[in-house]
Amino acid sequence: MLAVVVLTGGDREEARAQLDYVVTASCPKGRPDPVLPPAPRQPLPDGFVPVKVIRCRWESRYLPGKGLWEVVIQERADGPATGLMAELRRPSEWSLFDQICTLEGFLVDYFVVVDSSGKAVLPDVPTSVCGEPFPSALAAIRSLPYHVDKQIPIRRGGSEKAFRAGCSEEYPDILRPPGWPEVVASHIWNPPPEGLRVCVYHITEKTPDTAPIWKFRGKLESSRILQGSKLRTLLNALNTAPTSDCPSNHTRFAVLTPGSWEAYVELDGCHNVRRPDGTLGRLTPDAVALLAE
Repeated sequence: MLAVVVLTGGDREEARAQLDYVVTASCPKGRPDPVLPPAPRQPLPDGFVPVKVIRCRWESRYLPGKGLWEVVIQERADGPATGLMAELRRPSEWSLFDQICTLEGFLVDYFVVVDSSGKAVLPDVPTSVCGEPFPSALAAIRSLPYHVDKQIPIRRGGSEKAFRAGCSEEYPDILRPPGWPEVVASHIWNPPPEGLRVCVYHITEKTPDTAPIWKFRGKLESSRILQGSKLRTLLNALNTAPTSDCPSNHTRFAVLTPGSWEAYVELDGCHNVRRPDGTLGRLTPDAVALLAE
């Protein structure tokens, strides 16, 4: 009897959550938060016959003249989706015995099925004993003949200037914190890159020295690609820069990005540099001038 009471209470909580979440025949504007509980799904109602399936995807896309944006792409597949309905009506597996399962996360596309009256259902997807959606169900969701219904910009990820420059709109200034270790320099790019992207930032606001690192941010000022003899001169300076004991006090800095590696250089103040391998040093004014031209 106790088990019945507990299960009934859980069912009521689940039903209440479903009532609090309104499902519409369109995509939600906000991207589902991976930290928060997912939107409550429900079993297909008896006799539910869909006339279309709406699937939602969130992507970063370049919009001409507007820069980089996060957009939600709403796709639609018309028809009864017979194969998908058969998969969604399958019962999930369960077992009376403990199962050895791997700790993996599974992502199910956000999709709703809609009937002729306009009612939308965010349906349950049947799972194995370990909670993994059946591969055949995922295949049925993704194999429908979707076409793009609409594309809705949600938030801007970077300006037109930043997109064309290949740089971030803003960047944290990680050069400012004190306590630099004395570490011998090493050759950081081996083999050396054929080109180096230089993104120049300026500090837009004064921030107390006690502020956490993420409070210090620079706004994109300019960018360039360094190549040839200037690049070779700069790489040699980066590799041989002596350890610095000068405190950071700058208003502009550059981020150097060949591939996934990054180096950071103060363009005024002490001209301190942080190499991709974490070693720290101080550049000469002539070396810094190569970045600030």
